[in-house]
Amino acid sequence: MKLFYFEMKKLIFNKNRLILLAATFIIFTLMSLLTSSVVFEMRSSSSYQEYLNLVKKYSGILNPQQLAESKQISETARASHEAEYGKGENDLFMVYLFRNPVMKFHYDYGNFGKRVYEYWHGPEPQDKSDIKGVYPLEEKLEALKNQEDSYEYKYYQKRLETELLYGEPVFANKQFWGNFFASFDISRVVFLFLMVLAFFIAPVFTREIKDDMNGIILCSLKGRREIVTAKLLSVCSTSAILTAVYFSGNFIGAFIANGNIAGFDAPARCLEAFGQTSIDTTVGGMALLGILWTMLAAVVFGLAVCLISAWAKNQTSVFGLSILFILTFSMMGFLNDSIYEMIWPLIDFNFVTLSLFGIIFGGSTMYNFLGMPLSYGMAAFIVCMALSAIAVLLTYFAQNKRSVV
Repeated sequence: MKLFYFEMKKLIFNKNRLILLAATFIIFTLMSLLTSSVVFEMRSSSSYQEYLNLVKKYSGILNPQQLAESKQISETARASHEAEYGKGENDLFMVYLFRNPVMKFHYDYGNFGKRVYEYWHGPEPQDKSDIKGVYPLEEKLEALKNQEDSYEYKYYQKRLETELLYGEPVFANKQFWGNFFASFDISRVVFLFLMVLAFFIAPVFTREIKDDMNGIILCSLKGRREIVTAKLLSVCSTSAILTAVYFSGNFIGAFIANGNIAGFDAPARCLEAFGQTSIDTTVGGMALLGILWTMLAAVVFGLAVCLISAWAKNQTSVFGLSILFILTFSMMGFLNDSIYEMIWPLIDFNFVTLSLFGIIFGGSTMYNFLGMPLSYGMAAFIVCMALSAIAVLLTYFAQNKRSVV
């Protein structure tokens, strides 16, 4: 316990690191607040209460009469806006909607009607390699009825069962959660979270080398396994603490902007980013799962940084290599399909992708595992466990191979 406390004091519980932690919390909060800033304009409108009343009144399953009315109103507003500002000015139109909350309700309800249509009929145009929609899935299974033992049939059968289990989407007030779930976006996770995490963990081994303490530690009775264990535990704890700070700042910023957390108990599929999820939970449950998943991914990444620190000579090189890995992995999503087919495991399961909760759990991606569909989430969890075990074992090995200077 004393060794663990010493390592935690080195990584995070000292004056300089606590000041930095407080500064990052403020940055996380301000970033969330800025992302949600347009909500202030909507809340200041005289028609905001009417907007809330309409959302509350029509929450639930689709109302065809209201859909027809909302589509007509929103299409008229869109045509009027395009006539004044020209086509393609979507940003200006969204600003207009936030200034006119009732109009925003009609626009949102029109989009909701489109999502219900796509639930049954699929998007237009349909991606033949990834069929969506209840009716297209039924047609696909009918075409594959003589191939019931094939992976393709099992895949689409599971997809159809999931869609029928959930039923068509419902309408709900999800303004706050839309702002909060922006914290899972790749730009914020990578450039606001993983880089900060790498900086905090980088000195876990290199600090002793810098202070010429490494030789003394290696000569001590607890210079190998016990100290490495304490370091690994401190890395996991620091990763968890930084994750909590990251999401606390994002939650507070979104709450200040919205003033409520309405929609907590709505189905997770109300959020467009999770419209295809196979997880049966609420929006609040999905948020909690997302925080826990990001915490797990942060621990895995933290252990990888710890491994780099165990082999490197100084903190700068550890941090530099960590940033190099982050930037390299984050750019892999832009590779073309032919390259993706060759290195897809590296693209789908690198440290950056594993930290993107929305990508892993928001879609319907599955993998062929011994002829059975394996969900992206389960596959990613297995990879996280494997990477963690490898990083821990190699870290012990690296310490055992260190020589006394």
